Amino acid sequence: MKSSLHITAERFPLVRDMGWNVTSHTYTHPDRILDYHVFLYVSKGSMQLIEDGKPYIVGEREFMFLEKGLHHWGRPETTAGTSWYWIHFYPADDRHLDYKDQAPLPEPDYYAPEHYEHRIYLPKHGLAPPGTEERLSAIVRESEQRDSYRLTRISLSAYRFLLDLASMNAISSSKRGTAAELADRVLNYLSAHLEEPFNANDIGKHLNMNYSHISSTFRKTTGQSIVETHTRLKMNKAVELLRTSSRTITEISEQLGYQNPFYFTRVFKKTFGEPPSSFIQQFYKP
Repeated sequence: MKSSLHITAERFPLVRDMGWNVTSHTYTHPDRILDYHVFLYVSKGSMQLIEDGKPYIVGEREFMFLEKGLHHWGRPETTAGTSWYWIHFYPADDRHLDYKDQAPLPEPDYYAPEHYEHRIYLPKHGLAPPGTEERLSAIVRESEQRDSYRLTRISLSAYRFLLDLASMNAISSSKRGTAAELADRVLNYLSAHLEEPFNANDIGKHLNMNYSHISSTFRKTTGQSIVETHTRLKMNKAVELLRTSSRTITEISEQLGYQNPFYFTRVFKKTFGEPPSSFIQQFYKP
């Protein structure tokens, strides 16, 4: 089951407190419900705890997230000598914003605000990557430095650390499954056929699958239709050509399969909010 614990791409979580601890006797995790998330990393030994009735053992060099608002506690089973790092942080409140559950499609080398409006899900529990203890130790030391921007600095450092954990999980796990693999195959096909008109039958034949199934699966996985994605990829290619070539708007229109440059301009403006003639003025070209 996918954890609901996440961060967002355009606002970093705010660190409440953090530190390192080692217990000299059998330890019992506090019984509590918090209004912030908890990140734990066990550097030595193992920690026993329970969240929302489910027991966990966080072993050496493992991490775990405890979600705000859920009851968690422990039994006196964490042995003496166990050491751990923790980060307590407030997540960004995205309840009233239309965030997507996945990153947007690949874009040219510019970014609009909506590109950042997506959630980044954090792995609940797992083995931490090499160097985790060193990174956490550095962030703890940073938190001890007193300056005007200390809170922002440590929150940004913690954010980068959490992003790396999320990236590691996305790359190493197979949670994306066959639906995302199918979406990737569609993207690869669309990218290879940018200069051709959209043809649903050709996609179905290429993937040897029913197009209705392909289309439904793609939308559920990416949040966009295949037609929308094909148009977006074409417009991204148009931006690349405007930036890097001396082709005219009419020539770019024809290259991308738009026989009518006025229609191409209309699609471009709908996608980016302005026509290519004014968009090109933003570029630094020799």
